[in-house]
Amino acid sequence: MMHLSLKTRMALGVTLLFLVLGTVLGYGALAYFQQKLKESIFTHQMSMTASLAADLDSRLSFAQNSLAAFAPKLPPEVIRNVDTLQRILDSKTTLHLLFDTIVVFGPDGRLIAESPYLPARRGLDFSYREYFKKSVATGKPQISNVYPSTARPGHPAVMLTCPLFDARGNLAAILAGNIDLQGNSFLAKLGVMRIGKGGYVTVFDGNRKRLMHPDRRRIMERVPAGVNTLFDRAAAGFEGSGETVSADGVAVLSSYKRLRTVDWLMGISYPLDEAYASLYRARAYFAGSLAAGLILILLLTWHAMQRLTAPLSRLTGHVEAFAADPEGQVPVPVESRDELGVLAASFNAMMEKLRDKQESLRQVAKRAEDERARFEAIIGALGEGLSIQDRNYRILVQNDVHRRLSGGDHVGEYCYQAYRNRDQVCDDCVVALCFADGKPHTRVYENLPGHPGKYLEFNVTPLRDAGGEIVACIELVRDITERMRAEERIRTLNADLERRVAERTEELNHSVREMETFCYTVSHDLRTPLRGINGFSAILQQEYADRLDEEGKEYLRRIAGAANRMAELIDDLLELSRVNRDELRLVPVDLAPMAREIAAELMGSNRERQVEFVIEPELRATGDPSLLGAALSNLMHNAWKFSARNPAARIEVGSRQEWEERVFFVRDNGVGFDMAYGDKLFLPFHRLHAAEGFEGTGIGLATVQRIIERHGGRVWAEGEPGKGAVFFFTLAG
Repeated sequence: MMHLSLKTRMALGVTLLFLVLGTVLGYGALAYFQQKLKESIFTHQMSMTASLAADLDSRLSFAQNSLAAFAPKLPPEVIRNVDTLQRILDSKTTLHLLFDTIVVFGPDGRLIAESPYLPARRGLDFSYREYFKKSVATGKPQISNVYPSTARPGHPAVMLTCPLFDARGNLAAILAGNIDLQGNSFLAKLGVMRIGKGGYVTVFDGNRKRLMHPDRRRIMERVPAGVNTLFDRAAAGFEGSGETVSADGVAVLSSYKRLRTVDWLMGISYPLDEAYASLYRARAYFAGSLAAGLILILLLTWHAMQRLTAPLSRLTGHVEAFAADPEGQVPVPVESRDELGVLAASFNAMMEKLRDKQESLRQVAKRAEDERARFEAIIGALGEGLSIQDRNYRILVQNDVHRRLSGGDHVGEYCYQAYRNRDQVCDDCVVALCFADGKPHTRVYENLPGHPGKYLEFNVTPLRDAGGEIVACIELVRDITERMRAEERIRTLNADLERRVAERTEELNHSVREMETFCYTVSHDLRTPLRGINGFSAILQQEYADRLDEEGKEYLRRIAGAANRMAELIDDLLELSRVNRDELRLVPVDLAPMAREIAAELMGSNRERQVEFVIEPELRATGDPSLLGAALSNLMHNAWKFSARNPAARIEVGSRQEWEERVFFVRDNGVGFDMAYGDKLFLPFHRLHAAEGFEGTGIGLATVQRIIERHGGRVWAEGEPGKGAVFFFTLAG
């Protein structure tokens, strides 16, 4: 059996010892370094995902708020007038910067107008769309899931909606903005964003369908369960980063964050080869350094064993010197090749290894400091005050803006002591609310210490760890004093305007009442002299007719005719005054029986005329039966009078539906009128056919107009000389 010398055994023992220790320590350090670097990469990518999600939330909220701000410009009367509505939509250039198409739907889901205008789409039914159903059911704005666009076939799109209500709170229409995911919108731009060389951003809706993806062919594809386990966890509520395999079979590092404004999920996927490139390089360098170090240790050990004859005291002196100054100590001279020389060489190798480890620790500390500097630069660039407070309300982080607002650097202090000089949490603390329910909160404070006359808005959001537990709260503070003052000025101006409008309205109503009283009094008082004129004219015709020649008798007939016309005019004026004066009694009413009764009365007044009456079976509306009967009687008498010269006269009473409005009409085939004079039809005392032998006072149509306006409707006419006329009217009820 071969016997080894002490020197050889020591050399082999020391070499084996350093080989084992170097390998264990090296791989332990490598594993620790890899874990920490992975955690840093995970955190960095999750921060990027959260930042992009917050930016997308902000853009979606801004788009919804823009629709809501535009909604008051679309009252029911504008929605009923399609041309005016189209003009307003086309002129709203700011909304066109956010949306590819602006659409207005009726309560039944039919498209009323859209901008830009596309032919042959008005009236299309979109009530089957999920966003329409939810908007009608909830009465609140909605953001849809992705769906195939009908305006741009083959393009995926999302829709943002805002319900519009009339004065009674009934749904009048739905204003919506369409975003083409293959267009030039902010959503489409986010979809083509690249992270490094191979990383990309994806967004999924609540049905697991892709809204955004660099490969547009994959937009609207649904990700089946089981294909990507990390995505399955994110769809179930997980937020964070992890390694997984994409649908293409590529190993990726993915981070997921759920949006606040809508049930969407944002993800960033980064190929592992690219994400861990720095880690792989560091591992290769570390392994090479470890191998080189072990080889160097082996050589030095064998070399030191040859020179181990140096005095042991010198070795002890070097050991003591190294303990006093590790950085400045030079290697121990190996003066012999015996066991002491080997020991000296081993000691030198140990010093080198310790220096290497100290250098590695300095590098790790420098990287940590760089990460902290980047974080402080990000929060320092915010235009709002930012602080982070832990569960004990201790301030962990402050940016410069927050220091200015809070009056100094309070990191490490309790917020209630630093800001309010109190011994316990404030009763109105918004951070406490966030810790209590785990939800974001916003609160405005006035006249806080150090800010007299100021309004500060606090937005607080919980900060959770990987397990979902709340570990801190992020607090954003902004000075909104100018905004609040502007809102107060607007409220003051609105109140003053409402007061002035009420005063002017009361003055106008008083003037109208005085005018109606005057008209009624004058018309009533004129009856007495008219009765005298009629009476004396009749006496002259009966008792003195034999004393008058034909010219005198003609004068008497003219006097009597003028007096009769004057009486008719007074009756019409009294009727107009009654229409303006009587209180409305709104009840359900059917105009068809009224029309048939008026037709029978007209036929009975002149049985020699042959007139065809066509009356719709049911003409249901809501209004005052007496006033509506008077309006319908005036219109039908007009039609009877002006169709008298047509041997085949025809008078039609009916209705038609125009969008959500029912339009009633009275049509005849009489003499008609020139539309150039149509603006004078409803003016009192204006008669277009006075020179053609048609009797009348010119008050009837003015009475009709006043009745319809009192019912909240409108009246208009269309006609053509020789081809008849048609009078239309609507009723608000």
